[in-house]
Amino acid sequence: MVNVSDPPSYSSEFRVYPEEILSKHPVKRLHQKAGSCVSSHPKAIGRMVLMLMFVGYTIYFVFAVRYNAESARALIVLTALFVFCVVYCFIRDHFGNTIYKYCIGPVERALRKNWSWLRWFVLPGILIAFIVYMSLSVIKEARQLQSLSGIVFFFFLEHITSKHPDKVRWRPVVWGFAMQFVMAIIVLRWKPGYEAIRWLSEQISTFIEYGYDGAAAIFGDPFLMLHPFVFMAMPLLVYVGAVMGILYYLGVTQAVAGKLAWLLQSTMGTTAIETLGVAGNIFLNGMDIMLMLRHYLTKLTKSEFHCFLVGNHATVAGFAFAIFVLFGAPPQHLLSAAVMSAPATIAITKLNYPETEESNTERQEDLELVDSEETNVIEAGANGATVAGSTVVAVVVNFIAFLGLLAFINATLSWAGGRVGFPELSFEVICSYLFWPLAFLIGIEVPYCREVAKLIGIKVFTSEILAYQELGQSLKGPLADSVSPRSAAIATYALCGFSGLSTLAIAVGVWNFLCPSKIKEMTSQMWRAIINANISCFFTACVAGQFNNRVTNAGNTHCFISGLMYDPSVMDEVSGPSNLANFLNWVLALIPGYKDLMGLIL
Repeated sequence: MVNVSDPPSYSSEFRVYPEEILSKHPVKRLHQKAGSCVSSHPKAIGRMVLMLMFVGYTIYFVFAVRYNAESARALIVLTALFVFCVVYCFIRDHFGNTIYKYCIGPVERALRKNWSWLRWFVLPGILIAFIVYMSLSVIKEARQLQSLSGIVFFFFLEHITSKHPDKVRWRPVVWGFAMQFVMAIIVLRWKPGYEAIRWLSEQISTFIEYGYDGAAAIFGDPFLMLHPFVFMAMPLLVYVGAVMGILYYLGVTQAVAGKLAWLLQSTMGTTAIETLGVAGNIFLNGMDIMLMLRHYLTKLTKSEFHCFLVGNHATVAGFAFAIFVLFGAPPQHLLSAAVMSAPATIAITKLNYPETEESNTERQEDLELVDSEETNVIEAGANGATVAGSTVVAVVVNFIAFLGLLAFINATLSWAGGRVGFPELSFEVICSYLFWPLAFLIGIEVPYCREVAKLIGIKVFTSEILAYQELGQSLKGPLADSVSPRSAAIATYALCGFSGLSTLAIAVGVWNFLCPSKIKEMTSQMWRAIINANISCFFTACVAGQFNNRVTNAGNTHCFISGLMYDPSVMDEVSGPSNLANFLNWVLALIPGYKDLMGLIL
């Protein structure tokens, strides 16, 4: 028998060594010395590693540029951006206070002190310069005045239907519309800005295309052609969702959205929570923004809550960029629309639902964003793909449901119309007449107003995905002449937003799950919010219609249709001077010149 009180016997293989013996082991001593060296000189070692990385990258960069500078354009741009950020952070951290004290501060104090009388010269001067620029350089065809009439119409409509028209603060309204026009000038009229946006959209499209490899590996190439929506479009959402999860984990999304929110808040004077919510919707979907700011959702005022809602529905998120491009939305116009809609959203909400309460989050210092809960990049990418997978299910389910309902409605309308000799009656036909004035106001040419009006109706009453699919079909095959390239470009801006009834139904469920205390407020504001979100998209389309009067086709083999790109150089060469410029030249020609006066005198 074995006595349990006796200590167990171990062979020499499992002998337990005392700590002092282990500490004399050469590998153990090496670990201890390395650990003490790292803990004693962390800054020196970090600088050494950074220096080695810098030297290695510099050598690689020089060889890449010397080998082929044209193919290294993306590398040059990324390097320039990184160097700019490093230099900016260095100057900000070491000389920021000094620069503000001796350069920016005195100018700021002088402007504040004399702004009471300076504004009567500065603001009218800016307005006059803007009117002259638009008259002489931008408005070159009568059809561009359609978009101008749309801007005026939507502005007065928002003011007339305002919740508190006597409480409107005009600073965010004026600054919001002004910033939208400035962005339009940069990306649609200024050639370097246009080229930059086109290059960026091409890089994003190329990056998105890598998601096709994952879809082809799982489903195979034949499925990509037989069932492009499920087996080609939906995997892209998973791929982009994983990328967005990684960017959020690394803090890139928060940093970019925070800087854009700082710019909007500094100029427009809005609160931090609503500005960050609108700016963040350019990169993240509404649910991600709610998760990032979930600690502050219950503290929102009614006006902030309305701005938050409209921001969720008036712009497109990063993952939706992929599917909209796949269905034929020109990536350059889609990217421009996403950025231009942000200031317009704030301006419209502050005009239609002005602030009447005291905010709890006026400054960005009052906000503490929720950090990513993942422990590493792989987990962040996996969780992002998982979240995108649930989005895929929601999109597919809603797509099936609304397509079925739309087919039933069209069959019913056709049967009812057939009883009176009009079997062609359908939901699309009704929308083409119902939204015809709206299509005309945003700048669509008269022959194409019915087709674009049909797209707007599909977007509003069903889903923007269906609308973009119809837009793609209108630009290829037997329907290739139903929409002009310019009308398709303007329609891209008008359709760019999650402001359909199907999206609204999903939003109610999301708010009920993440913030149930606000569901009553959400249901009371949702109709006004969805209307304002659509008006924000239409206003952006009006601005684009003013600055677009010639659009060229550019092949895009990875989309269902060809890409549409506005080329300012083509427009300027073809269109010539504006009507007002011709009139002024004619007036100046009537004024006698120097030689004419000398001839009269002599």
